[in-house]
Amino acid sequence: MKSLYWRSNTVSTPQLVAVAALAIAGLVGVESNPVEERDPLFETKLEAAQLAEQAFRAVYLERIRLRIPLEPELDPAGSGLIGLPHSPIVSNEGHLTSKQTTANPNFAAVFVEMLAEAGVEEGDLVALNLTGSFPAMNVAMYAALETIGAEPIVISSVAASEYGATHPELTWLDMERVLFEQDLVSFQSVAASMGGVLDVARNHSEEGRRLIMEAIERNEKPLLSPGDYEQAVQMRLDLYDEVRGDRPIAVFVNIGGGTASVGTSDDKRDFRPGLNTRLPRGLDRSSVMRSFLQRDVPVIHVSKIRSIARRYGLPDAPVETPEPGEGGVFRHSVIRTWTILVVLVLILLAMWGATRFDLATVFGRGGGKADKPSPEQMV
Repeated sequence: MKSLYWRSNTVSTPQLVAVAALAIAGLVGVESNPVEERDPLFETKLEAAQLAEQAFRAVYLERIRLRIPLEPELDPAGSGLIGLPHSPIVSNEGHLTSKQTTANPNFAAVFVEMLAEAGVEEGDLVALNLTGSFPAMNVAMYAALETIGAEPIVISSVAASEYGATHPELTWLDMERVLFEQDLVSFQSVAASMGGVLDVARNHSEEGRRLIMEAIERNEKPLLSPGDYEQAVQMRLDLYDEVRGDRPIAVFVNIGGGTASVGTSDDKRDFRPGLNTRLPRGLDRSSVMRSFLQRDVPVIHVSKIRSIARRYGLPDAPVETPEPGEGGVFRHSVIRTWTILVVLVLILLAMWGATRFDLATVFGRGGGKADKPSPEQMV
């Protein structure tokens, strides 16, 4: 049985093509001309980025005070936050371009957005696990938390991957102490571990372990010294629970690739950079991140730095330290409603005109109003 449809012979094929072309042009015009507006969190983000810039400067000046030379070939922006590729406290391989990308105070604005997405508000408890691998990201996260007014519970480890906080005289714990003593942040780590293999620097040299312990002792941090992997995970969970008391933890933040926090190398690939709210399938072993997700506590995983930078419109390995307020994280593109309405009205007018006027008549090629469709026009 043939289906029937009716098409007015007043509307010619050129008219249909013209209407379709107008619709396509309108769509392209609307989507290719968005208007950039300030992000709703602009003021908070800018304040966090400005605080991060001050903190970066404090670390830089401490490095100068300690007479630790800058390495222009490693740190072209002169941030002072890029360490050496080799030192006794280096734990594993690092990627220089990623470390150079972190030297941007506007990552504090990125973290403000991530924390807001996780629902963190002033006065909320936030658990953190940090390593020495990404000191600039640690500083940026501190600036974001301080600006928001959250209350962090921080556990840090000293060992660092290449180009991180790898100077034995200026480890991450030393940087943190400088920020606290200069009233840039109001909190410090509640405990520290050596980091590295099994969280006790098992693969480090005797000198490396000695230098790590000296850093923990001069910064007067309680030492977490687990006997094995499972104990490294449980000691952290127990300490977070002890400090929080009856108050809930709003989000867990992990920066770096600490095994006790993230899990095995396979597990690390299962967590996406940024906010995670669901437990990935097929995790091999327990970890702090896994435990928090099992408690329905969201997790912010700071890894794959260049990917995060691209997502939020920040530059890749800038040769000069960006100013606070620079980057796509401070603004978002919107399409004005009135432009959509104008295009829709034009399309409707074009469709109405196509049914009212015959192009052949308009251009003098005969015609007139269409007759009632004949049986031959019915298919």
